[in-house]
Amino acid sequence: MTAAVIQAPDVRVPRPPLRSPLTLRELLTPVFFHRRLVMFAFLIPVLLAVIVAALARPVFVAESRLLILLGDDYVFHSDATGAGQSLTYDRAQIVQAEIQILSDRDLHAAALRQVGLARVYPDLADSPRGLEAALLRFDKDLAIENVPQSNVVDLKLKNHATAVASDTLNALIDLYIVKRRQIFQQADPAKVESERAALQARLAGLDDQISAFAADHGFGDYDQALAAAQTNQQALAAQVQSLDQQYATRRGRAARLDGRLRAAPPAIELYADQSRSQQIESLTGNLLTLQAERRDAAAKFADNYPLIVDLDRRIAVLQEQVRAAPAKQVQDQRLGVNPTHQVLDSELADSQGDMAGLEQGRIAAVRALAEADARLKALTVIGPEFREMVRGRTVIEGAYGDLAKRAEDARLQDSLSRAQANVKVIQRATPPIQGKAGRLLLLGAGLVLGLAAAAAAVLFAAAFAETMTTPRDAEQKLDMPVVLSIAWRGEGTAWGSAGRRLRDALFNLDDALLMLRLAVSLSPKTCPTIQLIATDDDAGVSTIAMDLALLAATQGARRVLLIDVEPHDGDSAIGRLEAAGARLTGAPGQRILKVEGSSLSVSRPIGTRDLRIAENQWEGVLRTARQSYDVIVIDSPAMTRSRAGVVITPLVDLTLLVVDADHTRAAVARSLVEQVDAAGGQVLGAILNKRRFPIPPAIYRLL
Repeated sequence: MTAAVIQAPDVRVPRPPLRSPLTLRELLTPVFFHRRLVMFAFLIPVLLAVIVAALARPVFVAESRLLILLGDDYVFHSDATGAGQSLTYDRAQIVQAEIQILSDRDLHAAALRQVGLARVYPDLADSPRGLEAALLRFDKDLAIENVPQSNVVDLKLKNHATAVASDTLNALIDLYIVKRRQIFQQADPAKVESERAALQARLAGLDDQISAFAADHGFGDYDQALAAAQTNQQALAAQVQSLDQQYATRRGRAARLDGRLRAAPPAIELYADQSRSQQIESLTGNLLTLQAERRDAAAKFADNYPLIVDLDRRIAVLQEQVRAAPAKQVQDQRLGVNPTHQVLDSELADSQGDMAGLEQGRIAAVRALAEADARLKALTVIGPEFREMVRGRTVIEGAYGDLAKRAEDARLQDSLSRAQANVKVIQRATPPIQGKAGRLLLLGAGLVLGLAAAAAAVLFAAAFAETMTTPRDAEQKLDMPVVLSIAWRGEGTAWGSAGRRLRDALFNLDDALLMLRLAVSLSPKTCPTIQLIATDDDAGVSTIAMDLALLAATQGARRVLLIDVEPHDGDSAIGRLEAAGARLTGAPGQRILKVEGSSLSVSRPIGTRDLRIAENQWEGVLRTARQSYDVIVIDSPAMTRSRAGVVITPLVDLTLLVVDADHTRAAVARSLVEQVDAAGGQVLGAILNKRRFPIPPAIYRLL
C-alpha cells in the first residue's frame, strides 16, 4: 500500500511527479518477472564462451633474453683523439634504443620471410594482404620488455606450434644483430672528405652572395643600418609630435587671446561729471501739484468721486516714474585708448607668428620622417631575404665544422680495429613444452558478458513494457498514486450467508477502512460515494466493490448501498450473493434488495432490462440514494464495454482506477483517465489488483 495525498474532485491542481522510494525488492522484481528472458540473455554469451573455450587451441610461448653492454656505440667523444670530455648515455636510454630496433616492422617482416609465412601463420599464407595481416598479428604476439633494474631485454613470442615459436624468435634475434651493426657502422672517410669539400664551396658562394646583396642595398652591417634607421625614425616621429604639441599650444593661446581681444573695447572712459537728474525734478514738481489738487478736491467731494479717483491714479503713475528715473545724470565725459586691448593685440600677433613658424617646421619634419620611414621599410622588406642568406651561411658553416670533425674521427677510427658488438645472447629460444589455452579467461569473460546482457535485457524489457507489475511501476506510468496493492490469490471470491466469507478474500478490513477514510475526507458532510472503474472486465472491479461494501457494512452499522452498473454477461452482484447462499429481501418490483443479517443493500443491475437510466438522470438517482444510506459503492462497467462509468465520475466523491497487474496496458489506462477528465471527473488514485510476486517467498522475506 502506498501512502498518497488525495485532492478533492473540484480542485484541479497539477500533480507533482510521483517518486516512490526505490527498494531492492523493486529492483529484483523485473529480474524474476522476466526470468526467461534474463536466462536466455545470460546463457547465450556463457554458452558461446564455453564453445570458444572448448575449441581454443593451446598457445606456446618461446622466450629469449639479451644482455645489453656499454660499448663505443653509445659513447660520444668530443674530439677525434678521444682525449676530451665524452658523453655516455644512461642505461635506460641504451636499453630503450635496442628495444626500438627490435620493434622495427621491417625486421619482423624479414623474420617472417626467413621462417616462412605459411609456417608461422598458415591461415594467412594465401591471403592477398597476408603479410600485412601477419605483421599486425606478429606485433601482438611479440612482447619485448626490459627486466627491471637491469640491462637485460626479455623477448617472448606466442604461436600455436611450439617449434615455430622458438625458430621465429631465434631468426628475429639473428637478423637484429646484423641490422644493428649496419645502424652503428662508422662513416666512410673518403665520402666524408668529399662532402666537406662540397660544403666549403657552398660556403664561399654564400659569402660572395651576401657581399653583393649588401652593396646593392647600401649598407655594410645590416643590423647597424636597421638600428640607425629605427633610431632616426623614432627621433623624427618624436620631433613631429613635439611640433604638433607646440602648434596646438600656440593655436589654443591665439584662440583665447582673440576671444579676449574681441571682448575688450578699443576705447574706455577716462573722466565723467555727474549732477542731479532733471527728470526727477520735473516729475517731483508735477507730483506735488497733483497732490495739492487732490487735497482741494477731497475737501469738496467724496473719496469715490471720479475726479478724486482720477487724481489718485495720476499720482500713482508719477510716483512710479519717480522711482524708475535715475537719480543722477552725466553732464561731461572724456574717452581714451584701452591699454588692455593694445596688450592683447600684441600677444595675439606674437602667437600667430609662432604658429606660422611651427607649421613650416612641421612640414620639414614630416618630409624627413617620410624619408626615414621609406628607408626603414626598405630595410625591413629585404630583412627576411638577408637573414635567410645569413642563416643558410651559419648552417653551412656549422655543418662544415661538424663534418670536418667527423672526418678526423672517421680517419682515426678507420685506423683502429672495429669494436665488437655490445649485445650478448644470454638465452636462446627453445621449443616450449607446455602451452596455455586461456579457457578460464574465456569462461570468465563469457560470464561477465552474460551478466551484462541479462542486465541489459531486464532494463530493455522494463523500459518498454506496457503492463504494470509493482505499485511504483504503476505510479510512474499512470502518474497517480497507488492507494492499494492487492495480492493475487486465485479466481473469484466465495461468500456465505449474511456476507460471511467462505475463504480469505482479496480485500481486507484495513483496506476498506482506508477507502472509507479517503471518501469521508472528500465528503465529510454528505454520504460519501466511492466509484471503482477499470479498462477491462478482468481487472476485478466487481470483486473489490463487493468486498468493500460488505466490510463497510460491518463497521459501525453503516448503511451501505452497492450499485451494480451494467454487469458483464449477467454476472450481477445479486446473482453472486445468491449463489453464495446469502438471503436477499425485497418486494418483487423493488429495485433495492437488502442482505439479511447485515446493513448492506444491493441494487438490481442498472442499465439492463427495465432499469435503464439516461445520462441526465444519474444525478437524481445518487442524490436520492445519499438521503437513505451512509456509504455508496458503485461497481462501474469496463471502459471497453460501456461509457456509463465515465458518465458517473463527475457525480461521485472518490473515483479509483482498478489496474490488473501484468495485464492492464498503461496506454489504455491513461486513455481512460483522459476520458474521465474530459467528462468533468477526476481519477484520484489507482488500485493494483491481482499483484503477483515473482520473487520466491524465501528471498522476498530476506529482502
